[in-house]
Amino acid sequence: MTKPDYKRHFDVSDFRGYFRWTKKLTNNLSGYLYHACHENELIDILDDDSLVLRSHWSLKLPSHGVCKVPGVWTGLNYFVHGNHYGPFLIKFPLSALNGKSFIAFRRISDRRRYFFIQYESRIPIYSFKGKSWRKVKSKTYFDSNTQNGLILKNDAIYDIVLSNEIPLKKVEIIAVNHPQCIPGKCDGMSKSEARNALKKLALHHIRDEINYDGIIKQYAKKFPNIIGSALKLKF
Repeated sequence: MTKPDYKRHFDVSDFRGYFRWTKKLTNNLSGYLYHACHENELIDILDDDSLVLRSHWSLKLPSHGVCKVPGVWTGLNYFVHGNHYGPFLIKFPLSALNGKSFIAFRRISDRRRYFFIQYESRIPIYSFKGKSWRKVKSKTYFDSNTQNGLILKNDAIYDIVLSNEIPLKKVEIIAVNHPQCIPGKCDGMSKSEARNALKKLALHHIRDEINYDGIIKQYAKKFPNIIGSALKLKF
């Protein structure tokens, strides 16, 4: 049985070329960079204050066989009916991709699927019709909108695999419906269940951050009578 698109090795048959993600592309393309995860994974991400390399991707090299590389999978699609990779969704600004170099791969089965794999080396891996370093225009993978900007192609899936951690700057973390778990890490979770779980996790994280920064101890020295009191947070 053929493996799903996201599990198969990338090789020359999928290869399209190389490109760099620019500020202009970010400005022309609306949306966010998304990463879905589960609770234990989100805790690690928050503790590290960055999106950690928690999985792998692999290339089938022309002369050396399969090469497995650490990375983290993200994407450009927001799935309105829920995410199958986790109940918690981290929304990064697209500017997190500015300046990064990518190898572009394309696969077409029941849906068109694009894979942009971060690759910062100046050594070409594949050739395309005799061209060893084929540069592609990134805008060709998107459609134009009426405001002279760019949008995702209809029914296309965009996977972006990063090879280095990105900091949690200007991110938003939300709860989403998780009807089915493709990685098999849970039995699924409704949006309301995910929202309650995320609220508890966030409050614990806020408390830990306050304690870590020593804010409570500083105020306890200034106002010793507050020791033993409970502090309620209202948002």
